[in-house]
Amino acid sequence: MPVAAIIALAVVAIGTGVALGIFRAAPADVSLAVVEVPAEAATASVVASDVASGETSATGTMVEVPDVTGSAVDDADTLLTIAGFEVVHTATPAGDAKVGTVLAQDPAAGSVMVRGTTVMLTYASDDPNVTTTSALKADATTTGRVYVVCIDPGHQDKANNDQEPIGPGSKTLKAKVTGGASGAVTKQRESNLVLKIAVRLKKELEAQGVRVVMTRTTGAVDISNAQRAEVANAAGADLFIRIHADGNTNGDVRGMSTLYPAGNDWVKPITAQSLTAARAIHNATLFTTGAKDHGVVPRSDISGFNWSKVPSVIVEAGFLSNPVEDKLLASEAYQAKLAEGMSRGIMAYLKGE
Repeated sequence: MPVAAIIALAVVAIGTGVALGIFRAAPADVSLAVVEVPAEAATASVVASDVASGETSATGTMVEVPDVTGSAVDDADTLLTIAGFEVVHTATPAGDAKVGTVLAQDPAAGSVMVRGTTVMLTYASDDPNVTTTSALKADATTTGRVYVVCIDPGHQDKANNDQEPIGPGSKTLKAKVTGGASGAVTKQRESNLVLKIAVRLKKELEAQGVRVVMTRTTGAVDISNAQRAEVANAAGADLFIRIHADGNTNGDVRGMSTLYPAGNDWVKPITAQSLTAARAIHNATLFTTGAKDHGVVPRSDISGFNWSKVPSVIVEAGFLSNPVEDKLLASEAYQAKLAEGMSRGIMAYLKGE
């Protein structure tokens, strides 16, 4: 198919409300039409779909970000604009790369975003005045501020039902760490899923100059919820983010929520900051995933909150008890969207945006 015809087809598709990209959670009976994209403009195929089920984000049509890394900036701009994205550029010294070549993109290729999202392209430049590739890294360098984030992937391989105080000095006891949920269809364990998301989030944050402390990097541990909070406390973390997945006896329930500590004297010193962080992370993750919104929820009964001395949140990434969401959570692409959203929200919170 000629390039001009391809572009015309893309423009018609956008003009009639058919998104270029892969719609989130499209059911099996949705008809898909593959639209060819010239190799010099992008390496990935683009899929168009009319959404028979109405499964679109509350904020707009969801579109897959094409892979433009390695393309000429002008070609990348054209493809992204056709797909419905806004484009901004940041220059970096070319080094051995060809001048004008896209070296990186944010959001990453394959991310499913709301049409109109801004994609930042980092391109090779021969301008002698160009010295940095990242505004966030530049900010960290000039201010000398190194943020510390503690990530806690919830649960572990084996539950520990021994009891510990729900908070310092409390006579109320809870299990040290429970076994977590499991996938209705995939049978994936919550502890394994959230560790995968946590590792992705760690990489996202470290790329932006954040020092990351992990409570665990394997499932073969025995760390209570109180001990996990103490890891964050000892690190002097600017934020303690705990990643979980949800479950419900009603398999139709789906979506994400973000919890924050409130409602008792233990967490009173960190409630306000935790709420600010929770809102930023929740909104950013809803944006990148298009998940159903179950809100930002205060909790007073969570040991890992009550033992924490630093701002803390729990992201409940989705319902493993929902067959569709279970399979979605198992996909690397969706895990990347979750990590991206959490990272964006964390950085907005840390920088006071």
